[in-house]
Amino acid sequence: MKKNSVILTASVATLVVGIGGYMLYDYFAGNHVEIRPAAAVAVASSTTSSTPLTADQLNKKWTINDQSKVYFSVTTSKETVNFEMDGITGSWDVNLSAPDQMKATASADLNKLNSGNEKRDTHIKSPDYFDTAVHPAATFEAKSFENWPSTWTEGQKASFTINGVLTVRGIAKDVKIDADSIYSQGKLQLEGTSVVTFGDFGLTSPHTIVAKTEENITITLRLALDAV
Repeated sequence: MKKNSVILTASVATLVVGIGGYMLYDYFAGNHVEIRPAAAVAVASSTTSSTPLTADQLNKKWTINDQSKVYFSVTTSKETVNFEMDGITGSWDVNLSAPDQMKATASADLNKLNSGNEKRDTHIKSPDYFDTAVHPAATFEAKSFENWPSTWTEGQKASFTINGVLTVRGIAKDVKIDADSIYSQGKLQLEGTSVVTFGDFGLTSPHTIVAKTEENITITLRLALDAV
């Protein structure tokens, strides 16, 4: 009887340790979010034309719609973990022939970030990290556009660089966004990536015995915009 009791106790202990280890791994390294293309990009890219777009088609104020998402990704020693945010707002005043006159701003509600792990999300919103109770939004303001294409074609990708200021936790940081945009059937999509670090915003990358997190954070834009 004692032998069976010992075996049962050991089995339960092993199960508990296994479950606890999985939960700890999932907390720090488990990825549950897939980065998806911006709305309608797949359709737009197949709708091609050889006729350049006119200024009347592009030179408008474009607002970010509710299909838009921003992702940020951190890479651990185990895998890359993605966080997604909806509730993105902002606008882009496009000027095809005068990019120096363009304005663009965006805001992301950090309280809506989601990694598919509620405990991890609560932690990342805490004062240890984003402190969303005090700083609920991350904001971006464009300052200039590099390598701006003077000619755009419907359904075809236009690539350029956006220089701007990203503010998180009240700390402003100059960033570059490598961007691709597509205009198709009266819609505008913008995809882009930028890399910042935890240290840029006064943060320390999390480390545990389970996983070590790299310093870099990759920001990915998946924006859909409508003309005003």
